[in-house]
Amino acid sequence: MKGMQGSIRRRPKSSLTFAGLRRYPRKEFSVEVLAQDSEGWEIPLESFDFSPMGMFVRSTLLFEVGTIHHLIFRGPDGQELFSVHAQIVRVEKDDAQFSDNGDGVVPGMAYEFIDLAEEKRERLLGLARRV
Repeated sequence: MKGMQGSIRRRPKSSLTFAGLRRYPRKEFSVEVLAQDSEGWEIPLESFDFSPMGMFVRSTLLFEVGTIHHLIFRGPDGQELFSVHAQIVRVEKDDAQFSDNGDGVVPGMAYEFIDLAEEKRERLLGLARRV
């Protein structure tokens, strides 16, 4: 545009933050997660954080946004088992400039829990209170 000066940055100087935009805050939550796809493959993952509506898992094996997995994980005490369908809504790549080196970006995938029956929703809300 005429009169505008400066350059366009291809990479942001700071990481995106969703603070204040989320309905439920995410809490640190590190447990083993088993992701199953529609063909029966099982992929072991590790959670990074959790809310009653979704979970972020650390992974260098990344799937595309929109992919649906069945996630199985235990609560922090190891007793309660959770089994939910979830859709990938965001992917964080292991980019050398944005790796987990103190700048807050962790490679992995953000899942949103889908098709939750009321009982599962209540159990996940209870888990969020305990985490």
